[in-house]
Amino acid sequence: MNTYNLNYSQLRQNSTITEMLSALERGLEKFSIDFYLVGAVARDAWMGIHNKQARRTTGDIDFAVLINNMSVYEALKDYLIQVESFSPSKENAFVLIWKDQTEVDLMPFGAIEDHDGKVSMEGVGFTSLQMPGFSEIYEEGLPQLVLENSHKFKFCTLPGIVLLKFIAWDDRPERRRKDIKDISDILHHFFDMYDEQIWENHNDLFEDENDNLKHIAAQVMGREISKIAKRNEKLFNRISTILNNNTDDVANSRIATIMTEDFGNSVEDNVLLLRQLKQGLKE
Repeated sequence: MNTYNLNYSQLRQNSTITEMLSALERGLEKFSIDFYLVGAVARDAWMGIHNKQARRTTGDIDFAVLINNMSVYEALKDYLIQVESFSPSKENAFVLIWKDQTEVDLMPFGAIEDHDGKVSMEGVGFTSLQMPGFSEIYEEGLPQLVLENSHKFKFCTLPGIVLLKFIAWDDRPERRRKDIKDISDILHHFFDMYDEQIWENHNDLFEDENDNLKHIAAQVMGREISKIAKRNEKLFNRISTILNNNTDDVANSRIATIMTEDFGNSVEDNVLLLRQLKQGLKE
């Protein structure tokens, strides 16, 4: 996998996060825990790499942490609180609060998941997480980000980000409209961001000069998501169902409707885009 170099402004973060990242890195290294950046900051990393800008920002930073024993996760949290000046969240057992009130989500995946991909722990507030897709994304391989030549960590691939956002929206559609807007944003820019790989690895999709490049990119996105999802039959079926439910009936496609809000196109346009993505998923 590739390594990318970014500065704080490209990541849309202030240089003051360096102290927080150093504290996290010390804790993760102490307990030999592998991890990768997910969520909106991972999306911003890709946007920064390709000189794009996402339409929304976030104050939270999310890391997926590979945990095979819950006692190790608890020890990591205790260390970060007692030694590295983090504070526990009263609302979410998987969140720590940095000195400047930045919320850091430490999302555990791995052998601690049950057969449904759920992780549960003791604590106050929110104490269980559904983690489908995190292990499969990790196993498929991750690029590496070097931030200001000071911090080095893995981060989620673009297909992985889209997969996780589909699932997050499907879990709580009434509260997760922002995930669909992020997917729309990524699909809008995906050809430009992935053009080298598309030309090199997916040239079978080009038939003539009038090809719709966004549709080609969406089909490629589906193919790339498929590589991840096919590692787990239940995960693949989940993504397939989400796409089927939002492409079979144009008038009732909730995802396509939300996608119109940022780019001013039609529901029909977005259903076509989703159908291309679905076609790629099936290949």
